[in-house]
Amino acid sequence: MSKNNHPSRPFLEEKYYRKLTIRNSLLSILIFVSPFLLLFFIINRQISTSLKDQIYKRLANTVEENARTIDIFLKDREIDLSGYARLDIENIEEVSKFSSILLSLIREKKWYDFILISDLEGNIRISINRDIKANIADREYFRMAKEGKSYSSGIFYSDLLESPVMIISHPILNRQREIVGVLAASIELGNFYELLVDLGMAETSEIFLVDEEGNLLSPTKLGGKPFVDKGYYSPGENPHKGLQGIITHLDYRGQSVLCAYKKMPQTNFYLVSEMDLREALLPVRKMNKTIILVFLPFFLLLLVVSTLYSRRITSLLRRLIRVLERALSEAYLKRKEVNEINLELKRKVEESEQLSTELRLSEEYIRSLIDSISLGFIGLDREAKIIHYNHEAKTKFGLEDGDKNRDVFSTLSWLNDEEIREAFKKSISTRLAQQLVQKKIERNKIEEYFNLSFFPIIRENGEVQGATLLIESVTERKRLRDQLAEYEKLSALSHLALGAAHEINNPLLGISSYLENLSEETEDREKKEEIGFVLENVYRISETIRGLLNFARPSPPQFTKVNLNSLIQDTLSFLSHQPTFRKVKIQKILSPSLPQITADLGQIRQVLINVLLNAAQSMPNGGNLRVETSKVKFKEIVEIDIVDTGIGIPPENMSKIFDPFFTTKKSQGTGLGLSISLSYIKNHNGDIQVRSEVGKGTTVSIFLPIRQTGRKFEAKEEVIS
Repeated sequence: MSKNNHPSRPFLEEKYYRKLTIRNSLLSILIFVSPFLLLFFIINRQISTSLKDQIYKRLANTVEENARTIDIFLKDREIDLSGYARLDIENIEEVSKFSSILLSLIREKKWYDFILISDLEGNIRISINRDIKANIADREYFRMAKEGKSYSSGIFYSDLLESPVMIISHPILNRQREIVGVLAASIELGNFYELLVDLGMAETSEIFLVDEEGNLLSPTKLGGKPFVDKGYYSPGENPHKGLQGIITHLDYRGQSVLCAYKKMPQTNFYLVSEMDLREALLPVRKMNKTIILVFLPFFLLLLVVSTLYSRRITSLLRRLIRVLERALSEAYLKRKEVNEINLELKRKVEESEQLSTELRLSEEYIRSLIDSISLGFIGLDREAKIIHYNHEAKTKFGLEDGDKNRDVFSTLSWLNDEEIREAFKKSISTRLAQQLVQKKIERNKIEEYFNLSFFPIIRENGEVQGATLLIESVTERKRLRDQLAEYEKLSALSHLALGAAHEINNPLLGISSYLENLSEETEDREKKEEIGFVLENVYRISETIRGLLNFARPSPPQFTKVNLNSLIQDTLSFLSHQPTFRKVKIQKILSPSLPQITADLGQIRQVLINVLLNAAQSMPNGGNLRVETSKVKFKEIVEIDIVDTGIGIPPENMSKIFDPFFTTKKSQGTGLGLSISLSYIKNHNGDIQVRSEVGKGTTVSIFLPIRQTGRKFEAKEEVIS
């Protein structure tokens, strides 16, 4: 590269360095002087604020001091009047003899303009120093004193006297301490105004009184007239608000003033102290000038230092540019090497991006593969914290993103079982898969069955990283297997019942016929009784065979309209004559609004007989039997509750009561009654529920649909109405 084309050539010109020195000087001045100026403004502001606070405080103290003076003065006047208001009289007609005393009060105190006494109707009886004849019953100070209160009216313009007044009133008490009149005294406003002390803060400072609307109530030093001028510049807004404050505003002359004011308690006026704002802040301006004179030499010194510093910087920059010129020449030679390195880096970056894309696609494929598993899949670390889960686990078990890194046994509390925890720990410690088959777990208060499998996750270095938990719900599968086993058992029982009925029923029929004929032919009473005993047992065998046939090969139900209440009435009437029911007290609570249902009359009657007989037999020593009917709310279902106070069913027998041939009556029952009853109710798409407590009784609830949807109905057949 030639010297003339070198990019650093313009920097070698002397003119450029002179400009650079000037710019550096200005920049140095800005850098060094800015903190200085900031410090100046901070100090100036602090001192100015302090001076202003002193001025504000002094002005506020003026108001406070005068407020105390006025308050003491008014209290003294109230004390004066209270002493003169206690007269040794019986009624108001006797007050005339106190005129000389009140006159001496005006002459001695010099605080009162006039004093008057009125009766309770407002008629003036005595007027000292003024001849006032009007009735004052409508005046506030009269009404307050008449009510027994001492009252100060504040300063107001009196239409009776056509001049400003301030009246203090007090009730007059007789010997019996009864109110018989009102004593009112007008404060001599000239002397009252002299109480306002001017502390001599400035030529423009003044103290005066204003009412709540801002009207002047006292003359001012600068010419304000009471009841003529306002205490602020009109038509502006009245600045005297609240109880007290310090503000700046335009006064009645239109001048900016600093104002402190306070509301006098139990009066209608504010005490105001003001002074011209410019004069008030004069000490602040003087202090500002003093601070400027103090800081000016330091400012000039900073200018000199900044100039010298900028020249030094320019000199260093000259030497630095020479070094950079040489460095740029060397850098230009190495530029090609850098470009080649950049090309190589670009190629590496593209390869990295391609690998990243492949890795992302691989992760998405693995995630989709895991989500496609129909079993619940949960990845756990060594502490059983959830690392990952598939869609099936999220959907079935309610896992959320916030559940990651949480303990699986606390998140899915239904897995918090000692056997499950031990299986997880064993899979980690032994590095072998652990399985729990058809594990019974109570989830959401429902018993379910799961196959649980723990598979250890092992790294290449042999370290166990965690375990994979597979959860398979087998509740439905187990239920179907149990049902299949039950169906197989019932099928075998049906075949047995049919075979037994065929082999036994025909010979039994011949035996019963023979015995019946034999009983009719013999006249021997003992033989008749013996034959009758044998026939009774034959009939029992026949009844058992008939139950077996009904259970093994039930006939299809014949549906008709059935009135359940009438059916229950008839059934109870029939059974009540049986010996078993002699000691049983029957209570019927039958809903009059119970609708008719579609049902097989014979089957429902048989169910009622079976359940009612069982209830009566559970009370051998007598008891209470309640039969209640009702319609289930919001459902097209009727309910029959049969409640007894019998011996109850032990908990270990509750799961067996509907099993065929299960009975606790020994030789008195076949064990088919409830089995046949459940079969009949299931034929009607209904249900039977049994609740029992040993020693207290049993409740059997029968649920039947009102209509049999899709079933054949014999419309012409009328059952019970």
